[in-house]
Amino acid sequence: MATQVQWQTIQERIWACEACKSHARVEINIRQQTPAPRMAAALLFVGVAPPDQDSPAVRTVAKSATNDPGDNLRQFIEAAVALRWDDLISKSVFLIHAVKCAIVPDEDGFQNPPNGVIDCCCSVGFADELQLLRPARVVALGGAARRAVLNHPSVTPPRGVGVSKTFEKLQETWPQGIPCKFGRDEFTLYPTPFPRSAAAKQKAAVIIREVARLAGLVNLAG
Repeated sequence: MATQVQWQTIQERIWACEACKSHARVEINIRQQTPAPRMAAALLFVGVAPPDQDSPAVRTVAKSATNDPGDNLRQFIEAAVALRWDDLISKSVFLIHAVKCAIVPDEDGFQNPPNGVIDCCCSVGFADELQLLRPARVVALGGAARRAVLNHPSVTPPRGVGVSKTFEKLQETWPQGIPCKFGRDEFTLYPTPFPRSAAAKQKAAVIIREVARLAGLVNLAG
């Protein structure tokens, strides 16, 4: 499990990063700072990025699923498993974002980060966070989160599983989750669509409920 000192060192590096300073899609003053885990993470959710929150003039801690009860992603996960966030955290559930700065919406209103930003953020903070957490089960919420996990230098997925595979193809081939290795350790990766549309939310919720059941969480709907 991550020590407080190790975790804080990663968060300080994330806070100080200037790698995307000139990137038009990256709001560098909205910066994720994830509190250290209280215990080893048995189930990890990987989100895409903290929500866009206008354009503050100074670096500001992002309001996101990790610290904001009103966050849409947090509320979606709570509803999917019928448990409040504090209860999930007490049951060894944790969440980190693949990208640590908010992403400026494109002309269609989408906040999908460019691949280069995902890969850059992996080396800045995400890779070390995942290295310390080493959960047994990982739910990747959307393609960006899935890319961050699969591109981690210590993660080895099965042959044929890569970042170019669609959610539908992965679900068809690995309906019970994708068995991966993290160094010598094993974990299961559960891809979901990003829960934006009603259809995507429904698909993601079904997967999340099943993973929560496998992880031994209680009070789940049948």
